[in-house]
Amino acid sequence: MKLVNVTNTAAIIVLLVWGTTANPGTSGQETPGQTPATPARRANSVRTVDFHLRTGELVFGKLLTEDKNKIAVERLDESRIIVQTYGRREIDPRTVDIKTVPEYRYYLDLADYFAGRTWDFRDDPDDFIQAIRCCEKAKAAIETSAVGQDKDRIEQINEKIKKLEADRQVWETQVKSRAELKKLEFLAEAENKLKEIEDKVNASSQQVTKSVERLDKAVTDIQENHRKLEGGLYGIQQQLNVLAERTAVNARLMDPWRWNWQPQYFYRYRQY
Repeated sequence: MKLVNVTNTAAIIVLLVWGTTANPGTSGQETPGQTPATPARRANSVRTVDFHLRTGELVFGKLLTEDKNKIAVERLDESRIIVQTYGRREIDPRTVDIKTVPEYRYYLDLADYFAGRTWDFRDDPDDFIQAIRCCEKAKAAIETSAVGQDKDRIEQINEKIKKLEADRQVWETQVKSRAELKKLEFLAEAENKLKEIEDKVNASSQQVTKSVERLDKAVTDIQENHRKLEGGLYGIQQQLNVLAERTAVNARLMDPWRWNWQPQYFYRYRQY
């Protein structure tokens, strides 16, 4: 009888201990004034995917839809976000990797991407706008999915948006200064080009003037030589006429019967 009593007592103790462990702080009933714990709200998530095409090109982005025939992906194209669909035959199936990430983290990564593209003076306005919009989407994702402890993260995102807006204002100032500087550089370069053209025109004009002077001198020399040659020909013609007359006289003396003999070498001066 004593053994049975000890066994029953041990069993009762074990049951009491088990009940206390299963419901800590309670004995099967809720303590007055204690409220059930509120379940934590889970963050919204998105599915991302990356894979290689059979051509070797890497594709990564937000997975929109997939089925046995195709995969639709929202991906980056420099300063744009585009949606593109790929057929399963285009994709190397061994490289497909699908992950689930918090929605706010996905948009924060996009914001960092676009913010990193600013200040290269290529599509900078679009990059600033995209970065700010992605920050706003990340903040909205946090506000609709979490409470309490995420207020700090929202404040961090607000600070990031303020910094992006301040950077955009500085960028606009720099762009204006850069545009004015480029305008001044253009005007200075245009003035230098105009001066070079003017110098070339002046040099060409001087060469033309010298050529005209040389041509005028050559014409004058030709005219002078022509006058000299004309005078020389006139003198030669006179001498030939004198010789012709003398020859005619001598012929009459030698043969008086040929009274009508005419000189064969009579030249008359012809004015050119």
